[in-house]
Amino acid sequence: MNYSDALLSIVENGSKQIKEIDAKNMSFKPSDEKWSKKQILGHLIDSGVNNYSRILLAQTKDDLIFEGYDQVNWVKLNNYQSRNAEEILKIWEMINIHISQLIAVIPKSVMNRKTVHHNFDKISMRTLQKGKESNLSYLIWDYIFHVEHHLAQIIGDYKKLNIKLLAY
Repeated sequence: MNYSDALLSIVENGSKQIKEIDAKNMSFKPSDEKWSKKQILGHLIDSGVNNYSRILLAQTKDDLIFEGYDQVNWVKLNNYQSRNAEEILKIWEMINIHISQLIAVIPKSVMNRKTVHHNFDKISMRTLQKGKESNLSYLIWDYIFHVEHHLAQIIGDYKKLNIKLLAY
């Protein structure tokens, strides 16, 4: 399964399951320091926005070095806890469909272009040692891993696709 199709499948299946979670459960915060399911989903929107930009820019530059972002503050500033869960879900769906369409048209040569100039030791969920050779495929694979990690926090019985790092 390619990344684009995998992401679409994750969005379709995840959305169906999230729609079955009632509003009270979506808003429940286990503690002041922990995010509610709505806030986790909001975090995935913020991640999607950042990773869309990274994936787009990666196609036009020689390195894979990108800015990070203050995840906790973004969730707070976007006020996901006070927003409607259906609205948050719809935004998450749309940003990931948008990302999937972008991924679908990336040439294999661009997807596999190797570089040792990246900051995946800082911005990735599955960190990669600084100076180790990598490519855009790794960034996308890591993004999908991140999405599934958080969907498993939102959906109690979520079954991950566990997408393999693809060589195109």
